[in-house]
Amino acid sequence: MGHTLADITPNVEVTRNTERGNLNIHFKKAAALSAPIVSDEWSFGGRKMSFAQIPPGGSVSLDQAAGQIYVKVVTGALSAPHRAPFCEPRGILNTLVTESEIKAGGEGALVAILTVPGDAPETITSMDQLAFQGPDADALQWRTFEQQFGQFLDYFNGLDCYIGPGFHLLDETGDEITYVNIWTAGKGVDLSTHNHGQDPSPMMPAFAEIHWTIANGTGKGGMYETPAPGAEERTRLPVQAGEEHGPFFDYDAASGAPKMLDNGAVSYPWHGWQAGTDDKPGQAYDVIAAFETAPRLARVST
Repeated sequence: MGHTLADITPNVEVTRNTERGNLNIHFKKAAALSAPIVSDEWSFGGRKMSFAQIPPGGSVSLDQAAGQIYVKVVTGALSAPHRAPFCEPRGILNTLVTESEIKAGGEGALVAILTVPGDAPETITSMDQLAFQGPDADALQWRTFEQQFGQFLDYFNGLDCYIGPGFHLLDETGDEITYVNIWTAGKGVDLSTHNHGQDPSPMMPAFAEIHWTIANGTGKGGMYETPAPGAEERTRLPVQAGEEHGPFFDYDAASGAPKMLDNGAVSYPWHGWQAGTDDKPGQAYDVIAAFETAPRLARVST
């Protein structure tokens, strides 16, 4: 059996990101590891999130008595259960792991682990439920989309949606592997039609993105693709709690690498996230972790 996750003392350095905000988590080359390394654990909404790096062929045992356990592969791959960073394009993968152990493939694996105890609320009805707890949690503060982007556009003014808490997963040189950007959308909120085509900058680098659903408020929230902003035609893809969707970004079929625009941004069609609605009283938030992976590391298996 592998190392039991709960018994591994957190041994990954965590620092504050003074430029972009939130927290840095510093990882190493998987091939250089003799045993798995794990981050601290942060709790929010009754759930617990941590990150682990597993050496090639290494394994980690999971405490299935702690609740439902979901595992998202960031880089590398798992051989058991067989899992890669991206499922099929526009597809859906349930990331629930019912096995007592996960095992890395020949390149090792960097993974995010979400534990949902039995008493965790299925529906998040208030942002107060989502206050982060854990090391340096004061750096993980929620802001409305209006507060975050209001100086650039007025689209989000008055909308019930929040952004902010996130983790910059860094390699041994300090370069970003993935930014895990967590946000929420209240009932009916359309988080804008966009294509990430703006010029990349140090504050907003290019990325290959997928979304991992922490909670789906109405069960109807999900991604959509559309021919243009404002078009009536929308192809929708609901993404339930514990699921991740496959790539919406364009990629080269031969190499699996994201296709790049002339300005250095990743090529995407027009898309967005649309929260669902229902006839129940009160709010019900979609809670999403966007994994914004550096294009140099993103490869779609074909």
